[in-house]
Amino acid sequence: MTDLYIIRHAEAEGNLFRRIHGHYNSNVTHDGLKQIAALERRFQTERIDVCYSSDLVRTRVTARAVYEPRDLPLRLEPGFREVYLGHWEDLPFGLLEREQRDQLAAFSHRPRDWHVDGAEDYDEYQRRFLDTLERVAQRHDGKTVAIFTHGCVIRAMLEGLFPGQEAGHCDNTGVTRLEYDGGQFREIYRNDNSHLPENLSTFAKQNWWRKDRVRRDRNLWFRPLGNDPQWYVQCRREAWEGIYGPGSFPDGAAYYADAVGRAAGEPWAICQAMLGDEPAGLLQLDLNRGADQRVGYIPFLYLLPEFRRMGLGVQLIGQAVSFYRRLGRTHLQLAVSPENPGAVRFYQRYGMTQTGTVAGAGKTLWLMDFNMDLNRDLEPALIKI
Repeated sequence: MTDLYIIRHAEAEGNLFRRIHGHYNSNVTHDGLKQIAALERRFQTERIDVCYSSDLVRTRVTARAVYEPRDLPLRLEPGFREVYLGHWEDLPFGLLEREQRDQLAAFSHRPRDWHVDGAEDYDEYQRRFLDTLERVAQRHDGKTVAIFTHGCVIRAMLEGLFPGQEAGHCDNTGVTRLEYDGGQFREIYRNDNSHLPENLSTFAKQNWWRKDRVRRDRNLWFRPLGNDPQWYVQCRREAWEGIYGPGSFPDGAAYYADAVGRAAGEPWAICQAMLGDEPAGLLQLDLNRGADQRVGYIPFLYLLPEFRRMGLGVQLIGQAVSFYRRLGRTHLQLAVSPENPGAVRFYQRYGMTQTGTVAGAGKTLWLMDFNMDLNRDLEPALIKI
């Protein structure tokens, strides 16, 4: 008999930034590292003989909870990857809600009905995973195996092994336990996240997975601002006067001209954040500053007052990470006033740290840095709680 623990990866960038990630490689979040610490405590008295992971970063980092304390080798297995999403990879959920709402609903709740050109269909990724799982189970008869993998393939696995049962969705670091004996799988339990306090559960903060959703999640989408200096200056003025007082904003036309220059001809370097049909905020990028050090710089990030305190700000960060990572940048930086403690706490909450100071308009600003290198957490010690 083979004892099998099937474990979903910790909270990753797609879960936090509200972007859809299958084979797209992304990091575990700041809270995700804390989830891993909780998972390590859950397994500290369990026997584990063999540890497998999909070859994506978010599962490899999560697997450290089990293989490092036991000094086990980590076996990478592409057969345990998430579904390949084709042209959906790394799109914002808000864009899919707007343009492909029916397909997104099928993906979340009726995966057999989900079809995207160029992506794996349900039968393909279910068979890929089940074939790999059975091969691993047969190879390690008499052993206890931990397998770190992904949410959609866990659901497809359960539906394939136990047809007619509601598979449900698995929270980040949720655990399913199976036994394999005589060519048959038996379920001990599924999708258990009891090691997580509520404040660390990803699902506790989201609603998309619930059958009886009373509240909908708020997901942004983005579009290039285009030639709209009036809206850009409006955002700049509101942000400036919120700090320095009414009537203090200098020449708006000069700020817009500077933003266009920093964009270096890239339309997505000044983009409008949209919530449904409503403009909600602005993200401005500087393609040249820090480029020689593989830094992506954000000169301006703004949400309109009526869209604050909704959990949307981090999705602006996610858009910047997505854009700069495609350019090979490994760090994201911005400046913030230390006299704005709310903003400082916001950036720190999501893993940004102060790395220096820069001159602002008559005051010194803190330079905040976010390490988005995909090798970031594969070696250093994890956060403990």
